[in-house]
Parts: sequence; C-alpha cells; structure tokens
Amino acid sequence: MASRSMPADSSSRSVEIRAILINFSILSTITVALRLYVRYKVLRSLGWDDRVMAAAQLLVIGSAVAIGLESNYGLGHHTWEQSKENYVAYMKAFYASVIVYNVAMCLVKIGILLQYRRVFAIPILQALTFYGLVTMVAWTITIAFLNALICVPVAKFWNSTMPGHCTDPLTVWYVMAGFNLVTDITVFCMPLPVIGSLNLPRRQKIMLLAIFSIGFLTCAISTYRIRTLKAAASTKDPNWDNVDAAIWSFLEVTLAIITSCLPTLRPLFSKLMPKFFASSFGRSNRPPDYGYTLTHSSQNLRSMPRF
Repeated sequence: MASRSMPADSSSRSVEIRAILINFSILSTITVALRLYVRYKVLRSLGWDDRVMAAAQLLVIGSAVAIGLESNYGLGHHTWEQSKENYVAYMKAFYASVIVYNVAMCLVKIGILLQYRRVFAIPILQALTFYGLVTMVAWTITIAFLNALICVPVAKFWNSTMPGHCTDPLTVWYVMAGFNLVTDITVFCMPLPVIGSLNLPRRQKIMLLAIFSIGFLTCAISTYRIRTLKAAASTKDPNWDNVDAAIWSFLEVTLAIITSCLPTLRPLFSKLMPKFFASSFGRSNRPPDYGYTLTHSSQNLRSMPRF
C-alpha cells in the first residue's frame, strides 16, 4: 500500500514547519546568491570559500525537502495518527535529513575557515585555520559515514523487523551536537583576538568585531537545539515533539550561512548606504577591491580582507 500525505488539521504543526522551511530557504539562497554576485561580478575574485558555501546551500535546500517530506508523512502530527506506510516514508525522509543537515553544517564551517584564510594574512590565524580545516574535513567524512551506516543494513533504520544492527542513534546525535557546539564556538572566536589587536580607529574596530560576532547567534541556537533533542528523545509522542528539533536544526544551518555571508556583502551595502559605510570605515583612494587594510599592532602586518 502506498504512503499518503497526512491530512492537515487544527492540531497539525505542518503549516509552521513549511513556513519556516520556505522562508529561511529563500533567505539563505538570496544571501548566498548575493555573495556569489559580489565576489564574482563585483570583485572578480571567486574563492573556494564561496564555492563551499554554495555547496552548503544546495544541501540546505535538500534538507528543506527532506524535512518537508517528514512533515507530509507524520512530523508535526500526533504519532498515533500515523499509518504504517507513512511511518516508513517518514523514517526514510528523516534518515536523509540527518545526513544532509550534518554535512551542510560541516561545509558551512569549512567555508568560514577558508574565508578566514583569505581575509587574514596573520600567521597565527593561518596556522589555526589550517588545523581547523584538517579537523573539519576529517569530521565531515566521519559523520557522513557514521550517519549513513547507523543501521546495517540501512533499511533497518525504517524497518526494525529486519535482521541487522543499529547503533544507538541518540548517543550518536548527542556526540555530534556536542562537537558541533564546540566547533561553532571555536570557529567564531578565532578572528576576534586578532581584530581586537589591530591598529584601527575605534569605530572601525567595533564594526568589525560586531560583524564577526554575529555568528554567535548560531552558537546560541546550537545550545538550545541540544535541549530539543533531549525533549524529543524522552517523549511518548515523537512525531509531535520532534518538530522543535527539526526546526531549530534547520534554523541553525540557514542562519550560519546567512551570518557567514554578511561580511562578504559589504561592497553591496556600500553602494546602498554609501554615507554610513564611508563614515564607519573611512574613505580610500585605493582601487575598488572593497577590502580593509588591517595592520597588526605588534608585527605591523598588512592583511587585505577582501570579503
């Protein structure tokens, strides 16, 4: 018997889920598109960080599709309303969404680290980002295989009667969520001491610190998301109570993309609000590469953050 979409009713959260998926997919897609426009058309300098962020956005769209399918087949409805056929379709979509979300989050952080390497020529940050990239690439490969093979055979994930073995998914997801939070904090903290030590006018330094600190919003969401995982694991109505975990996971990855792209949009903001950016960053007779000249206070290093 073929699976059918769950009926919409007053007790369903499917409208809430779809609204968030659609709106934040559009926002993050527009942000990445603007980033690519600025880097490719305006600055003529498309980098690997831009390409990786574009790949992450493609996975975000895939995540939205997977969570949307979960909503069609049970997510946001009470568990006892779900048919056996819909349960299988729901678990297949859930399986896909977990893999896509985790790989997307890793790609976002890889993109941010590549962006730091392009922006800051300071040796200590170059070294930190190198080791960060090695760690994140290894972690991406690890969690991709770990999630894909959480059940052997894979079909046991949605058919528990099959012979085989499944690793405890909750333990795996807690470990991944904890590592995700630690790497979020580490990645977003990396440039702050460097920016704080630069010889810059106070207003310009505050502006730069503010721009790079926006990413801590993602850290706050990561922290809250861990709480939603615990709530979803201890409920007797997982289809209903897993909604928050799904929503906050999606918000986490989309907002991570949006906040990491904001610094690259400065050339666009400069055109839209020239007076504000002229007063905040000062005027320059340099060619329009839309970069800053940042001088390290102790080493007199010049770095060119062409966002």
